[in-house]
Amino acid sequence: MSKEVKLSIAILFVGMLVVGGYAYKRKTSSHTAVSQSSKSDRVEEKIILPQYEDSTYANIPQVKEYVEDLKHLISKGKAVLPLDSSELDDKAMVAQEILLKNQEFLKDTKQDGKLLHNDMMRILPAIISAMDKNSAKICQTHSCYEAEKYNFVTNTTTRAIVDVDDKKVLQIDRYSNRQPDISLRLTHIAQAIALNAPEVKKELGFKPSRKDITMANVRGSMKESPCEDTTHLCVAPTFAQHKEQQALWAVVDLTQMRLAAAKWAGLGKTTTPACIGERSLQNRYIMKHFCQKDTILDKNGWHIVYRLTGSDGLEIVDVSFKGKKVIKSAKIVDWHVAYKQKGADELDETTTTYIEGRKVEFIKGNNNEFFFGYNDAMGCPLFSTSVVLAFNGPQVKPLPRGGGFMLTQDFRNPKWPMACNYRYENRFEFYDDGSFRVVGVNKGRGCGDNALYRPVMRIDLDLGEEDFYSYEGNSWDKWSKEGIDRVPRDGKVEYPYKIVQAKNRQNGYFIEPNHGQFKDNSRGDNATLYVSRFHTQEGAKDLLTLGSCCKLNSDGVEDYINDESISEQNIVLWYVPRIINDTRKGSEYCWADTLIGDDGNLHIQVWPCTVGPKFVPIRGDR
Repeated sequence: MSKEVKLSIAILFVGMLVVGGYAYKRKTSSHTAVSQSSKSDRVEEKIILPQYEDSTYANIPQVKEYVEDLKHLISKGKAVLPLDSSELDDKAMVAQEILLKNQEFLKDTKQDGKLLHNDMMRILPAIISAMDKNSAKICQTHSCYEAEKYNFVTNTTTRAIVDVDDKKVLQIDRYSNRQPDISLRLTHIAQAIALNAPEVKKELGFKPSRKDITMANVRGSMKESPCEDTTHLCVAPTFAQHKEQQALWAVVDLTQMRLAAAKWAGLGKTTTPACIGERSLQNRYIMKHFCQKDTILDKNGWHIVYRLTGSDGLEIVDVSFKGKKVIKSAKIVDWHVAYKQKGADELDETTTTYIEGRKVEFIKGNNNEFFFGYNDAMGCPLFSTSVVLAFNGPQVKPLPRGGGFMLTQDFRNPKWPMACNYRYENRFEFYDDGSFRVVGVNKGRGCGDNALYRPVMRIDLDLGEEDFYSYEGNSWDKWSKEGIDRVPRDGKVEYPYKIVQAKNRQNGYFIEPNHGQFKDNSRGDNATLYVSRFHTQEGAKDLLTLGSCCKLNSDGVEDYINDESISEQNIVLWYVPRIINDTRKGSEYCWADTLIGDDGNLHIQVWPCTVGPKFVPIRGDR
């Protein structure tokens, strides 16, 4: 793009913003940001539950061709729909050919003698965080590819690592009730369904085109739809209308190939322009140096191995301090995002609504509310369909108040901070006294001003056989079995928990929850703590989307709490804060906006929300 074109675009943006802000300027000073809309100005939120007609979606060309391909495939005694060559490079095509003949990989494609619908979803250069040690060793010198297959009937994802050079399958892992990122073909089908849905056309008031859609490959769910329990493969194409400060979310059920539900949501007032310059990423550099191999950091007595993962953000492994083992693995595996909507008490329950011929029961939440949202995964910038992608690679920075350093990674939607785009930061803080902190930062902007965010943190310390304690009354209470606890919010007890080496209780860490004392403008974690016994399939490798975005009484980790003994065991801590965003002028939190600065340029302003616990070494004098 030439300098003249860039200048023209900049002038156009400034002109649009100045004209749009003229009326508002009469009420506020020229240095004041646009305030939150009043309640009376907010967009009325509304759920649309369509009454389906099979022909509406069955006759969409992309859907019809897909179904015909499936029928043809199964008629030939095969169950896995392969990826088209347009989605694969030469080595990926070899990997696919190997896997489609591998009996172990195909083991779950039959049930009671009948073939089940399976799709190959992705075949990409393998990321080290998805490998076991044997695979990682081989793939240091061999060309390895990672493949994911999804079983639509059993809701199971199968992941395989293939050594393309030796034409061998090195590793196969299955994940029940977990879903992968979708293929390009399914992304196009989701777009076609959303564009052809009568309810979408009616609500928008015009016939939309593909350019009007964002986030077509983001998995989503909604109350009162077949996608609520995530047993169906669902995505949520979004039609954002920035001028009207609203967005229509179309939940597409790819298991049934139809629109499941739709919802209008307000975006909140913004001066964010409708177009932002492309992000300046060095994607190939990030993939080569941080995704396909580990990186080692030695600083201030800390030894840290880290990598970017496919869907679990920035992960640190094999961490030690002055030669003493500290952490096996720590990462943020998901961000659950739920949007709160009012109006349950005004629902017309006299009108019967059907989905696929099934009567819908309206489930009212507390305080006249419904909930709707996404599960966000953070991932490497290439070979991933996740929309919250690594930006510029991991950075090592000093702590703001001294006494240590941080390892941090920025993840962004490409169009952040436009409405319905997200930005998260994964951060690990390392202190000179041997303390460390696992931190999640949300920098907005999201799809509305009533969001509830829940980052799911997985922390596996390296103390050998471990015991876990909570402080009850005036003494420490040892946990004998896996459990769940609501973390104290008042801060009256500095360290309500500790995890120690079973044979030496002086070797371990106090756990200090965040309640605003870390001077980062946090409003506290309001967290739930889960303590589970280590199992490889429970997050040791890249973990697929966990739980539901919108079941606020469940974080998804409950699946791993099975009353197992944790006495003298390898223990995994799951820490899940709850954050409510705020767009009120002067009280912004978990929010971002684009404003005109005093230099006449557009500047992004961020009001982050920072959460996460600190781990403090147990000393003999404590």
